[in-house]
Amino acid sequence: MEATTAWYWISTIILAIVLFKPAKKLIFVQRVRKAERKLKRDLTGEEKDDLEKRTKPIAALIVLIFSLMFNGVLMGKYHK
Repeated sequence: MEATTAWYWISTIILAIVLFKPAKKLIFVQRVRKAERKLKRDLTGEEKDDLEKRTKPIAALIVLIFSLMFNGVLMGKYHK
């Protein structure tokens, strides 16, 4: 494996890890607000826990795709 390829995968994974928590929080807050508007009441702790469990895979997919694309653009621009 070339050094550039190794750096691409390492930096992609690191970027995804760094972005996961803020992205998860942002998506979670948006989903809670939408559910509260729809139900016209505050959500219970159990309902929030359920939403948070379902938010994790969505956030993971989003940050992984973003990291792959972001690093692909950077690596393609500077390491041809």
